[in-house]
Amino acid sequence: MEIFRTTEQFQNQKIQLKHILRELIQCKKLDEVTARSLAKILALSKIHPLLALTEGKAGEILFQNGLTSIDKLTEWYAKRIGVEYIKVDPIKVKVESVVGVVPYAYASRLQIMPIHVDDKKAIFVTSEPFYLNWVHELESTIKKDIEVKFASPTQIKILLEEIFVVQKVLKDLNKDNVGSKDKNYQTLLKNGQIEELDSLLDKTKQKNWGRDDNAVIKIVDWIMNYALNERASDIHLEPKKGMAQIRFRVDGKLRTVYRMDPAALLGVTTRIKILANIKIDEKRKPQDGRIKRYLEDDRRIELRVSTIPTPNGEKIVMRIFDQTVNRDSLDIVDFSKEDHDKWLRLINSKQGLIIVTGPTGSGKTTTLYSSLNILATDEVNVCTIEDPIEIFMDSFNQVQVKQEVNLTFANAIRTFLRQDPDVIMVGEIRDHETGDATIQASLTGHLVFSTLHTNGALASIQRLIDLGLPTFLINSSLKAIMAQRLVRKLCPHCKTKVDTPREKWQVLKDDLDTEMPKSIYTACGCNECKQTGYIGRICIYELVEFTDEMKLAIHDNISLNELKSKTKGMFTPFRSNCLDKIKQGLTSIEEVLEIIF
Repeated sequence: MEIFRTTEQFQNQKIQLKHILRELIQCKKLDEVTARSLAKILALSKIHPLLALTEGKAGEILFQNGLTSIDKLTEWYAKRIGVEYIKVDPIKVKVESVVGVVPYAYASRLQIMPIHVDDKKAIFVTSEPFYLNWVHELESTIKKDIEVKFASPTQIKILLEEIFVVQKVLKDLNKDNVGSKDKNYQTLLKNGQIEELDSLLDKTKQKNWGRDDNAVIKIVDWIMNYALNERASDIHLEPKKGMAQIRFRVDGKLRTVYRMDPAALLGVTTRIKILANIKIDEKRKPQDGRIKRYLEDDRRIELRVSTIPTPNGEKIVMRIFDQTVNRDSLDIVDFSKEDHDKWLRLINSKQGLIIVTGPTGSGKTTTLYSSLNILATDEVNVCTIEDPIEIFMDSFNQVQVKQEVNLTFANAIRTFLRQDPDVIMVGEIRDHETGDATIQASLTGHLVFSTLHTNGALASIQRLIDLGLPTFLINSSLKAIMAQRLVRKLCPHCKTKVDTPREKWQVLKDDLDTEMPKSIYTACGCNECKQTGYIGRICIYELVEFTDEMKLAIHDNISLNELKSKTKGMFTPFRSNCLDKIKQGLTSIEEVLEIIF
């Protein structure tokens, strides 16, 4: 048995609030008066004392002293009492080997969790590093040496929930998926017998397997709820050779959250296809569908489902749209006060063309929907043509592009003109015909919004010219172009102030006339942000209003470099907005450099 080298004073005792407060006083994180006050406030608390000290008034006080999260406090306390602290990555835990070591009820009662098991030993984490009465008893039961490490009470709870509970659901699922004594799902997958696997799936449909199976329903609900709790924008369900994985895109970054037996994914895939109202027996070609869900907290979400066949089975991606997000405000765009007022003035124009540009996933749709929602009053007829319709809005008249019936962007625009519109939104200007129809609509007394996929506002002008649109029409119709990107927002719980890195600042500043601050904030990582250093995203942008002076600079054969040179100083460029948000401590210079360059 390998356990902590602790003093006899604490042996076989649970952590007590008074001991933590004493350590905080000794290292001058708290004064004695504050410590006595906290002792009275938390005297009746029934939660772990480390957790209690990170909540409410106590949490605010410790935050000011650098202990910004339960993980930081636990790590600090571990050093003070001389025990080994560990931050466990759930993805690295081999679920199959640890869940059979102790029952869930036993582990939950003692707040312990196995994280590694081999032939000779088992490693456990606990939030009570001195209370080790269970170790000798368990060693004799499992016939292995036990090594114990110290983890935060929050992490113990997360590990118990994610590993034990989910594994039980998957275990129940695999029990139900046995086709015969000699041919079950695992055997078929290992042998690559996809046709036999499909045949077995077809047979199970007769029993409504996948539709009513309780284990499958639980897994799908868990995936969706967990994705929302993690603030994911996309869910990826990916079959691989010999395994399957679930990945979430959070704040623009993909990360693996769970790995499972590929057999389990088959039931999950079937359940999702049923919910999305797409053919469950069609596995040879891509399909698209939608799922609407109402959650326990009255949140209403919509998931856009896309399937595609791969050699290992169907891959599913679900894009999450939270219908309860407030789209009546422009706050989500992170405008400065000056640009907020300018944008409101522009979108309230009676006619003209306004373009929002940026790469895929840069928040263009969110900006457009928020702007249109402001305009869509009872007195205004808003018509949109989209491919696909991202979010269904009651205040818009939305139309989906259908190539099979020749309902294209251009044809829809021409039809809209007979529908008495005030405002038109064109999902994307992809070709000359759409661009021409869009401009003509904006010149006939209508306000038109659209998008392009370019890296900057001025590049959008070049793109319109490349599509064959004459500059006199562009100049006559264009009101404004806003180019935007999304960057991750620094976690307010752990962001750290550092001296401004001169070289990086100079790279980003380029030829802008702006003073370098002495210090800026950078990412650190804590339990609140899953050790990433970031929570959420913010918009960086450049807003170009097309004044008469700017229109004079545009001609048919102009190059992008020439356009940049002629319009220098006429608008605030991307880099300036990036530098402002770095100075405000909203994002890091490393994040901006990664996104922009």
